[in-house]
Amino acid sequence: MHIDRLARGLGILAVMAAAGCKSLDIQNPNAPDARRALSDPASIEAVAGGTVRTFANAFQRAEGNSVLATVAQTFSSSWNNWNMNFYSSLDGDGTRNTRAYQNDPAAAGRTTIEAPWGDYYSALSSANDVLTAIRVNNLVINNASDTKRSETIAQLMQAAALSEIAINFDKGYIVDEKTDLGTLAYSDRKKLRDAAMAKFDAAIVLANANTFVTPASWMNGTTLTNVQVAQIANTLAARTLAYWPRNAAENAAVNWGAVATYASKGISSGSGFDWMMIGDGCASWCPDMATWFDAFDSGRVHTRVANMLDPVTQKTPWPIDAGGNPQPHSADARLGNGTFGTADMIDGFGNIPKTAGAGTDFAFSSQAIFRPSRGSYHQSNIGFVKYDASGVQDGNGIYSGYGPYPLATMAENNLLWAEGLIRSAGSLATAATLINKSRVTRGNLSPASAGDGVSGLITKLLYEQEVEELGIGAIGYYNRRRIDGLIAGTPHEMPVPAKELGVFGQALYTWGGTGAANSPTPP
Repeated sequence: MHIDRLARGLGILAVMAAAGCKSLDIQNPNAPDARRALSDPASIEAVAGGTVRTFANAFQRAEGNSVLATVAQTFSSSWNNWNMNFYSSLDGDGTRNTRAYQNDPAAAGRTTIEAPWGDYYSALSSANDVLTAIRVNNLVINNASDTKRSETIAQLMQAAALSEIAINFDKGYIVDEKTDLGTLAYSDRKKLRDAAMAKFDAAIVLANANTFVTPASWMNGTTLTNVQVAQIANTLAARTLAYWPRNAAENAAVNWGAVATYASKGISSGSGFDWMMIGDGCASWCPDMATWFDAFDSGRVHTRVANMLDPVTQKTPWPIDAGGNPQPHSADARLGNGTFGTADMIDGFGNIPKTAGAGTDFAFSSQAIFRPSRGSYHQSNIGFVKYDASGVQDGNGIYSGYGPYPLATMAENNLLWAEGLIRSAGSLATAATLINKSRVTRGNLSPASAGDGVSGLITKLLYEQEVEELGIGAIGYYNRRRIDGLIAGTPHEMPVPAKELGVFGQALYTWGGTGAANSPTPP
């Protein structure tokens, strides 16, 4: 998405056309009247709801996110769909020193960078359209309550888009409804983060000050109250602070007390809820990552994570001489004995039909599905089935893009909350309780306690983050990045895409490889 997309507001025109709204009396078809385009209440309301879908699809889109998940060695896949093989493979010396981001208009690997940049700026542009209509043009959508509902959602999505740009890119544009596009310039990732945090704070104030329920169509069948919107904003704010660091030094400098404060008001507070998108087979709502990695035949859990779940049976790296890893017998109930599905599942999955000892999140496959020539380190015998409600990997479930898939979960928020407490000298007893909400309740593992101390609780926290946050966007990558857990040469952030640089005749550049993994910490 180039900067002229922000200036013209074409997103609103597309929505109006799709909705069959009245035609616009545009005097110059090459420069439509922005005020007229932003004057139709029904269309602006549709755009407000559409920002949620744009953000949700971007957050779970395989282009971009699949590379981050595989280079972090949370998931594994040797196929080169979305450039996974190139970026996640290893050089002969075990590094990725030849695998910097291919930020060149002629390079195939450029799409890994282009996709998130375009997706999140598209969401931001639409959110800005809504806020311009309401705050600048004083548009009323049906009534005061509905107007505030659209304004609040647009404010939340404005913050969420800026947050993802700050987390993923070294710099970008801070654009809102007040921005003079004629003076637009890059801001560094720290300024992007701070701008996102200010927008989250504004969304929280709006959500707490107004009572509403979003239309079911805005979340493809589910609704959100204003209270839940405030909780989502708090969770995403905690995320922004926690996932922004590029290395351990930046992680140590995070305001962890603020992380704990935001998370304490997030989606696991009160009665709590998981924020889920509902896939429709990828017609409009697409849990794209899930269709690949919640599937025995295309993606696997990396042996690094499998070994954490069962260090006795699941060796890492994958034992090529032994022909792979055997059926697990994990103490963690999320893996258990690895059985899954039925005897008449799709041929080639190599599953053992489900027994009483089956896990809830992971399953065993006897089949090594990746081409050996691409590196045995890609192989794994453990699949991810947590969100496969069908239980048989058929065409009716997440395997084919249908059903609920998370944008954020109560477990993630609890772990952010716990980490904030641990790293800010807060209550270790409360942190242990929060960790145990998944560790004991779902994993059936021995409980964490204040007696574990800071180091012991961090160890248990990191384990829970690896297991519970798997498959939620690229969170696994952000967590590995901020504790210096990435393989040498792995990029720690994305550059501005070559296409965007080319608009202004700016020099191409990249991150990763033998050069610097990431930009210096902004002052």
